[in-house]
Amino acid sequence: MQKTRVLFVLPQLDAGGSERVVFDLARNLDPDEFEVFVASFHGGVLVEPLKTICNEVFIIEKKQGFDLYAMMKVAKIIKTNRIDTVNSHHYMPCFYSFLGAKVLNDKKLIYTEHSVPEVEMLTQCIHGKIFHWMLHKINAVVGVSTAITEKFREKYPRHADKIHEILNGVDIEKFREKNARNTIRSKWGLTQNHFVVGTVANFRKVKNHICLVRAAGILKDTHPQLRLLFVGTGFPGDAENSETEVLELIRDLGLQDRVVLTGYQENIPQMLSAFDVFCLPSFSEGLPVSLLEAMAAGVPVIGSEVAGISEVISHGKTGLLFPSDEDKRLAILLEEIMSDPKNSTSLATGGYAYVNKNHSSKAWIKRCALLFVGSKCY
Repeated sequence: MQKTRVLFVLPQLDAGGSERVVFDLARNLDPDEFEVFVASFHGGVLVEPLKTICNEVFIIEKKQGFDLYAMMKVAKIIKTNRIDTVNSHHYMPCFYSFLGAKVLNDKKLIYTEHSVPEVEMLTQCIHGKIFHWMLHKINAVVGVSTAITEKFREKYPRHADKIHEILNGVDIEKFREKNARNTIRSKWGLTQNHFVVGTVANFRKVKNHICLVRAAGILKDTHPQLRLLFVGTGFPGDAENSETEVLELIRDLGLQDRVVLTGYQENIPQMLSAFDVFCLPSFSEGLPVSLLEAMAAGVPVIGSEVAGISEVISHGKTGLLFPSDEDKRLAILLEEIMSDPKNSTSLATGGYAYVNKNHSSKAWIKRCALLFVGSKCY
């Protein structure tokens, strides 16, 4: 049987949410049915891990602004490697894949979007008109959350039949790690008496680490056992990099001994086992993989009440929600969960049950695979 050759195209290969989604897809697609290639416009920490599971990984150095050479490079990769299906993640890779996939090589092009704000931004600039024209030839648009899918259908109703909702999935069993808790805590200077509130998110302004730091500052004197554990990094040259701002606030609030920054970590299941609570205070999200992973790990979750997060968290049942950027309300929720272990256990149980029922990696991979080979994902 001839295998389907899939090329994933990404903006960069650092370990953000969409990059980890592609990594999991590449690792889990049936090797008897698929050959997997990855192209990116910038390198990152996932380059070497991807090389171990993909046929080939291509790094295309794209210059600022429009870069015809980068577009032609993608086209050459598609032709040379006899790619059948191109799956671009985010709009920029879709734009740069269109010429090679649909004009020069007549291959399937699937655009996967991970962000509601990106859809809104797209419709408000010149690329909105370009994308509307591209939609006549693009084979499918995938939203990883209900909010994203609905936004696309609202903006492009004439192409609603091409717009699919495939919710992100996680490997549940991979995150049932419990034995590493003491080891991880010890490694990062945390004791069993500490109450650890963690997050897994790179330092970007949209992730709003600042709000969680401010909440910790409010609780500094009344809850000396509280510790923050930040897993992730900032990227030099990224205009959205918030790491310096976060570090300055930590110093200003005198929280240097209360906040642990681990940088990039590969062992996310083990890191999550050290958390007492997972908190995601983002200004906006698509459908955050990190939140699903925390729920799969049996960690109670708190998140800002924004699209994407509120799709996953039902307040008081699968986790807790607070109004976006309201550090005082977040501090109250943290105080409540620290004082009520039974409620914490109940939220963890509810979160795990939800993710196990609705975000199975097997169902997610199957639906993506069907779309890649030409069938409907439903």
